[in-house]
Amino acid sequence: MQLVYGAVLIGMLSGCATAPSGHWEQAGRTELETQDDLAHCEKVAYLDSQRNKTDEPFKGPIIEKQCMQRLGYTYIKNPT
Repeated sequence: MQLVYGAVLIGMLSGCATAPSGHWEQAGRTELETQDDLAHCEKVAYLDSQRNKTDEPFKGPIIEKQCMQRLGYTYIKNPT
């Protein structure tokens, strides 16, 4: 079963390369602080997905986004 989840994750990550890109911003935060906060939110999303394997399996990005927003960040899409 983990192999299936791994294949799905790889497929999702490869699909991200074609999705509109952007970045998180918060006034007064450095790039390093932003990356640390993003890593924290990614961990929060991962841990939630491990606890709730039978729940919606693809809600990790939503949890990550909500976490960053709670920390005061805004997602800025890069111009295409």
